[in-house]
Amino acid sequence: MRCALLIEHDPVARGDIAALLTSLGYIVATTDSPRAALNTAQAVRFDLILTYTTFNADDRRSVVGEMTRLAPQAPVILLLDEKSHVASHYTGCSAVLYKPVTLRSLRRVIEFGIDGNGAMPSFATHGLPREERRRQGQRRLRPR
Repeated sequence: MRCALLIEHDPVARGDIAALLTSLGYIVATTDSPRAALNTAQAVRFDLILTYTTFNADDRRSVVGEMTRLAPQAPVILLLDEKSHVASHYTGCSAVLYKPVTLRSLRRVIEFGIDGNGAMPSFATHGLPREERRRQGQRRLRPR
């Protein structure tokens, strides 16, 4: 069975989206806070993560960044309100859905994604960095 983590503060929307995910064949774990979601993601392996927020009010860490660290194989889908002024593209998210979420839009994002390959983890869509800046020698000492 496939597992999905849903982070949503609105109880009505949370119930509706959970029902849609269940109809698509997912076992759904729902939370209303980023802190509870991070604790849940440490214990269970998820195949899909849906979140309404990109930051954790209790902590300085990014929710999306921590979710991709805890579940690198799971695509992270950002849920936005229609009147939201947040940029529709957020680094680290595989896709963006606008509320109210319908079965058609949810299925389209999960199965087909933005580029037709389905919702994929962020490292698959954005590519791995070629060089990591940590633990490298000073630039002036490196050969050219």
